[in-house]
Amino acid sequence: MAGPDTLMIIRHGEKPADPPATPPPYGVDAEGKQSEHSLVPRGWQRAGALAKVLGAATPPAPLVQPTAIFAPDYSAETTSHRTTETVTPLGDRLGLQIQKPVAKGAEEQLVLDHLVSAAGHVLVCWEHHHIPAIVAGLGTALGVSAIPAIGRSWPDDDFDSVLVFTRSADGYSLAVTSQDALAGDTP
Repeated sequence: MAGPDTLMIIRHGEKPADPPATPPPYGVDAEGKQSEHSLVPRGWQRAGALAKVLGAATPPAPLVQPTAIFAPDYSAETTSHRTTETVTPLGDRLGLQIQKPVAKGAEEQLVLDHLVSAAGHVLVCWEHHHIPAIVAGLGTALGVSAIPAIGRSWPDDDFDSVLVFTRSADGYSLAVTSQDALAGDTP
């Protein structure tokens, strides 16, 4: 069976309130400039902690060290975005380029043209309202029918969950776990 050995899906790190509440915290880009499209300080902390957790030689199971990282292409909208900011420290640590083959909204193309044919251990960091489309497409393509609630509707306040598709001799299974990267994450 072709396809990745493991496929992990996460949401980007913490972001400014939507609609904006009375700030702070503000979103700030990698240079520290205020940006509504960027992570808030806790999101940057998560990005660094995620690099340590998934960049370890042996991450806590069922997590694995990725061999490929995907995020949406936001180049038509902005020069920086939370999804790329979340996984850039991990990509830097592992020497992996963040692959951005499609824009948000093209999840079916992402699944069919890139994810189901990927090899190794894949990490996808996406915007949470669009993750269910990725999960549904992967469920169909990989033969996984038991989709957990978070795979159908990702909660607005959940920044630490990880959906993990794992291949075995019997096909793929899907589990939910936590990054357990920061204080307050679900263990």
